[in-house]
Amino acid sequence: MNNINSKILILFLIGLFSTIALADTCFNIDSLQWRTSGSKMMLNGVEIRVQGIAWFGLETDSFSPGGLQQTSVEALLDILVNQNFNALRLPFSIDMILNDRWPSKINYGLNPGLQGKTALQVLDYIVAASAARGILAIPEQHRFDASAYIPDLWYSDSCIVNPSGQCVTYTEQMTIDTWVSLVNRYKTYWNIWALDIKNEPHGRATWGTGNLATDWNQAFQRISNAILSRTTFPGVFFIEGIENNANAICSYEVGNWWGGNMSPAQCFPVSLAQPNRHVYAPHTFCGSVYQQPYFGASNFPSNMANIWNQHFGFLKTNDEPIIMGEWGCKNNDTKNNQWTDTFTKYLGSTSIKNHLFFSLNPDSLDTDSILNGDYKTINQQVVNYIKQINTQPTKFTKVGNQICLGNIQNQSSSSTSDSDSSSFDDNDDQDGGTVTPTTGSTSGASTTGSQSSTTGSQSSTTGSQSSTTGSPSTTGSQSSTGSQTSTTGSQSSTTGSPSTTGSQSSTTGSQSSTTGSQSSTTTSGTTTSGSTTTTTTTGSSTTGTPTNKITIQQQLSSSWIQNGQTWAVYNAFLTNVGSTPIANLKLKVIDSSPAPIEAWSAFMPSQSDATYWIPQTWALPLQPNQPVNFGYKIVSTAPIQFQAIIV
Repeated sequence: MNNINSKILILFLIGLFSTIALADTCFNIDSLQWRTSGSKMMLNGVEIRVQGIAWFGLETDSFSPGGLQQTSVEALLDILVNQNFNALRLPFSIDMILNDRWPSKINYGLNPGLQGKTALQVLDYIVAASAARGILAIPEQHRFDASAYIPDLWYSDSCIVNPSGQCVTYTEQMTIDTWVSLVNRYKTYWNIWALDIKNEPHGRATWGTGNLATDWNQAFQRISNAILSRTTFPGVFFIEGIENNANAICSYEVGNWWGGNMSPAQCFPVSLAQPNRHVYAPHTFCGSVYQQPYFGASNFPSNMANIWNQHFGFLKTNDEPIIMGEWGCKNNDTKNNQWTDTFTKYLGSTSIKNHLFFSLNPDSLDTDSILNGDYKTINQQVVNYIKQINTQPTKFTKVGNQICLGNIQNQSSSSTSDSDSSSFDDNDDQDGGTVTPTTGSTSGASTTGSQSSTTGSQSSTTGSQSSTTGSPSTTGSQSSTGSQTSTTGSQSSTTGSPSTTGSQSSTTGSQSSTTGSQSSTTTSGTTTSGSTTTTTTTGSSTTGTPTNKITIQQQLSSSWIQNGQTWAVYNAFLTNVGSTPIANLKLKVIDSSPAPIEAWSAFMPSQSDATYWIPQTWALPLQPNQPVNFGYKIVSTAPIQFQAIIV
């Protein structure tokens, strides 16, 4: 009897000690204050370490997160937890927030909790399911409209036709109002940690020149301060870099990525109305996204540390708040392997521990993912090199009305039953992210990179395609920087110069256009179809001599009736299937095909002769087996017919 009482007393003391030990690392859910201190990320005065990943697709015209035809939200989030990811970057378009857009690429048998939900409500669901699992959420404004490429500035110069056929001009005030609406919508969710205000500024964007129309640093301050003044947002604000900053002081001008050039911050640091609220979030990639000149240097990769120091590394040296906002590489050759190995070691040597990998989607053309193409199994090679960066990311656990730092599920009987659930109730938004389970989740699957490109414009509805042309960007989505993503899984690629966020996507992991599920779906008057047209042409030189072969696969992304006419969006996937590089290439329109209403990404109609479509500068030379994407909108039921011409 005495022995039993002694055991009870010991267990009581252990429980009491556990409660005391956790008291200093648990915070009331209503009093969370996410801040910075020097280069560190903080929660209520305690340092946190963030290891995150991007999951694109909602920002594209499929309005669907990648992979939900193959698996469930719960399964993917459980993979992230099991692989020690504690943050999720979620791109969106302003149009998606302001209007009822309907997903077209979700298997509702696997995701019954998403049935009948708009794209915005799907985002709600993901945020809630992430909160239940201790995953921070980072909304990211990727583009204005699902059919528009990643804009260089934070406003549009002219109107953009949205999926409803309305021509909308996106002003700075509209950007602010959208952010305020989104922040207020999620004010009861503890896990909205950071706002990524604009994806990959580039082109005309400047920093510190004094030009209010193009200075991104000033625009970031205006937008962020407006959000602070109109909401109770407790978190931090991400500011990405720019591309080039011609003729400006304190700006490194060699091989900048979209969103990657932070060098002007040395002379023009950011300062918000409230201190310790901004975080510099540069982007960087390897040669699989774009062949920067320094990748060809004789001393590569030992030259890279100096390049990174000039682009963004000085921020850590100066004890400024920094997180790698987006980075990735497809480790498909020796130089790319060297880049990845050198970069992960560089982050370790500079103690830059906070980072967001690109991406969860394994359909990327030019970056790896933590998942294999099935969206279920782990790409162990990628996971292994990511683990070298941050061996101990912070564990967030919701216990009752508290958020605790550390894994405490087995230390307290008060942990809530909602911690493993992920169903979002649109009418129940007062629980800080409490959800109820709807499907069994699987663990252990991971998903790997997906690059999205940045100029490319529209993204396809079949997978969630994103692409980007133009300069160095890489995050999925049509505006997504980088390059193009594909349609089956939601592939995003970053071929466009050095940007990497994705925009138009092309499909199945490699060069075929996506199948995803090819049945037509009618959503709110918009029909999306997976039909694919493939054209194989033998490019001929101006002398008529047959040369390399080109394949062009065209995927119907979406179609709708407007003013009695059928409109359609096509994503095209062009590949050099010959054995030698093609230095010059253009496409000729044949069979009296209709003129496009809009075009984007790698090939566009020539201004002098629209019969010929010419490549963006980054698209050539076209290497053997190298794919590039482009897309267009037409008033027609059939795609444009092209013939490849080698000049």
